[in-house]
Amino acid sequence: MTIEEIARLAGVSTGTVDRVLHNRGRVSPVTRERVLAIIKEQNFKPNAFARNLKLNKEFRIGVLLPLLHSEYGYWNLIYQGIINAAKELSDLAVKIDVYEFDRQKGGSCFEAGQRMHKNPVDALILAPVCPDDAQLVLAAHPDVDCIFIDTSMPQPHRASSVTQNPYKAGYLAGRMMSLLSPNPGTYAVALTHRSAYNASERARGFKEFCARQKGMPTKTVELNFEGDWEKALEDLYETTADIQGIFVVNDSVHRVASHVNLIGHRPKTTIIGFDLIVQNRKEMENGIIDCLISQRPEFQGYSAVYQLYRKGILNQKLEKETEIPIDIILPENLSSTESMDYIPRIRS
Repeated sequence: MTIEEIARLAGVSTGTVDRVLHNRGRVSPVTRERVLAIIKEQNFKPNAFARNLKLNKEFRIGVLLPLLHSEYGYWNLIYQGIINAAKELSDLAVKIDVYEFDRQKGGSCFEAGQRMHKNPVDALILAPVCPDDAQLVLAAHPDVDCIFIDTSMPQPHRASSVTQNPYKAGYLAGRMMSLLSPNPGTYAVALTHRSAYNASERARGFKEFCARQKGMPTKTVELNFEGDWEKALEDLYETTADIQGIFVVNDSVHRVASHVNLIGHRPKTTIIGFDLIVQNRKEMENGIIDCLISQRPEFQGYSAVYQLYRKGILNQKLEKETEIPIDIILPENLSSTESMDYIPRIRS
C-alpha cells in the first residue's frame, strides 16, 4: 500500500494524505477520518525513503520545453499540466525548474540543459523536438531519470516517454478523412516542421492508410510560415484540381483552414489537424475545421511529473513507455473537451 493508493481510495490528492499522516495543514474532519480509516484498514506504514526525503531534501525536476508562448500556446498547455501536478505534490518536496529554449535556433536546447548545472536536478522532463540537442542533454546528465514528452526520438535513447504514437495518430487521421470525405480525389499532407519526428510519422501513417484505399492518392505540400506559405497553398489547388482534403500534421491547422476558406476552397475540402489550442477550437466552432486529434498535452505534463515522483520519492519502477490515447474531436463533442476537465486524473 502506497500514499498514491491511499489517495486514490480516499478520492483526495497525495498532499492531503501527507497532511493527515503528519498532522499538519488544514484538512476537513470528514476527509481526515476517511483517510485515517483507510490507513488503519490497510495497515499502512509510511515509506521511510519518502519521509527522509521530505525532512532533508527537495526532489527537483528540471523541465526543458520550447518557448511556452510559441506554436500558438501548445507548450503552455503541457506546462499547465506540469504545474498542476507540482502543486498537488508540493507538500512532498517536489519542485519544478522550467528552462525554455528556441527550437528554431540550433543549440538552444543544449544551452538550456547546460543551465541546469547551476542548480542540479534529480529528474528531467524533456521535449526532444531537437533530437541532436536532446542526445547531448541526456549525455550531460547520465545519472538522472528522464521522461520525453510530446515526441520520442528515432535514435536509441535511455529515456522513458509519455507520448502519443504518431504513426497511429496519422493512420487514424487517414481513416477519419475517408469517413468525412468519401469522394475520390487527392488528399494533401501539409508539413511545417519536416525535421520533427512526430510530424513525419503522422504523415507516414496518413499516407499509408490512404495508399490502402481506392481513390485516395496523396500529395505532400511544405508550408514555411516564415515565407510565402499562402502562395504554396494556392499553388496546390492550381496544380491539383481534385483536392478533396488536407491533413495538417500539427497545431497550425487553423492557419491553413482559414486561408483555404479565404480563397474559396473550403466547401469541397475536408480539413483535419491536431491539438485543442484556442485558435483551433475557434475555427472548429466557426465550421472551418472538420476534425482535430488531441494528444492531451496537459495530461502528458501532469503524468510525467507523477511518474518521476513515484520513481524518485516512492522508489517505484519507472514505466519505459506510456502511450497517450488518440482523442477524436468533432464539432459535436467539442464542448465537452475543455482542457484538463475531460482528462482522467492521476490520484497518487
